[in-house]
Amino acid sequence: MTVSKQHIEKEPNKPSKVNSSKINRSEANAGASNDMQLFIESSTSLKAKGKLRLIYLNEQFEGSFIASPTLIKLKTIQPFKGMVAAVGLEPGSVSPFLQNNGGLSKAGQHQMHFLVFDIFHLYNLFRLKPQALLALYQEALAILKSKGETVEFGKIDPNSDLGNTLATWLHSQVKRKFKHQYCSPKGLLYSFQNLLKLFPEDFNL
Repeated sequence: MTVSKQHIEKEPNKPSKVNSSKINRSEANAGASNDMQLFIESSTSLKAKGKLRLIYLNEQFEGSFIASPTLIKLKTIQPFKGMVAAVGLEPGSVSPFLQNNGGLSKAGQHQMHFLVFDIFHLYNLFRLKPQALLALYQEALAILKSKGETVEFGKIDPNSDLGNTLATWLHSQVKRKFKHQYCSPKGLLYSFQNLLKLFPEDFNL
């Protein structure tokens, strides 16, 4: 994966723009253009908020992100919404995601690519294999019920102990069945349930 040098353009009364990040076409399933634009809307040395834009499957993709020195979270806006991907700084790492001026560091931009791949992979599964996703989620709930857990379809809090158990199981099964390892099990569960809620017709619910 190639990540180009970060450039920040300062414009009066306009968000800062981080340009020239490159996506390897093969890693994005040959569906994304090689230009990813990051727009920093507000930032300090501890927190940055902004937007991400690129072309994917001939559509304008846009997401919003929040970044800290130790965490980046990306959420889709268009053309599809409801999906979340997140990545945390690995223990012992000396390369934080933010620079002192509030811009994304090289490590932060690098991790942003992995989050984009997570979103695109889940989007393609949702678009091409919605019933496979639904079956996986239903299987997880059935296992939890068999162990005496009280679960409500589509409404399991990813931050709860039960949600953590479910997210970890889904994460391992998606890796085994669909050959992709997501950065965040919690983000995967959050996205699963959002898709079920926002697009029930696609799952024949």
